[in-house]
Amino acid sequence: MTKPWAGGPVVVFDTETTGCTAEDRVASLGAVRLDAALEPEATLHLAFAPGIPCHWGAARVHGMSDPFLAAHPPFAEHADEVAAFFAGAAGCAHNLAFDRRMLGGEYARLGQERPWDGEFCTLRAWRRAFPGTRCGLAHAGAACGVAREGALHGALEDAWLAVQLLRHLHGLGPVLMRLHTITNSPAHLLADA
Repeated sequence: MTKPWAGGPVVVFDTETTGCTAEDRVASLGAVRLDAALEPEATLHLAFAPGIPCHWGAARVHGMSDPFLAAHPPFAEHADEVAAFFAGAAGCAHNLAFDRRMLGGEYARLGQERPWDGEFCTLRAWRRAFPGTRCGLAHAGAACGVAREGALHGALEDAWLAVQLLRHLHGLGPVLMRLHTITNSPAHLLADA
């Protein structure tokens, strides 16, 4: 699939969560806003106090402890900021069904609609473009020549990896991944990190 992107601005996002059930919550959000030419414009990287403990399996994937997350504000305090970041853009994720359910669930708990218009799933597109190949984020990223810097999944880094896949699927080369720490962490947590 090398046809140009025609979907307008898009926010590629990833969530790290307390687990995988409908009762689980978003623990962190990483998002990269791209313009209509799929060029990066801005990033967002937030963590939230989920109000419930992380399942041990989820904590093993993302490495965030319950005390670390509890020091952050709840999602509700950043819902407007997240919505403004998406404003008018399509939503894109690798395995969009999961991230849509998790982030959409946070908005549903607040009685609000999801803040994106239109959707694109890099996982489904990768399967169509490269049938029979491994399509997980790490494997697809490796096929594009990009990889995580560490063993843990970080929401912003995984969003950037999905950006690379989206660009590859539309005939564009990789872009520099601009990683940064969680921006809403209390200052003492940043100093200790």
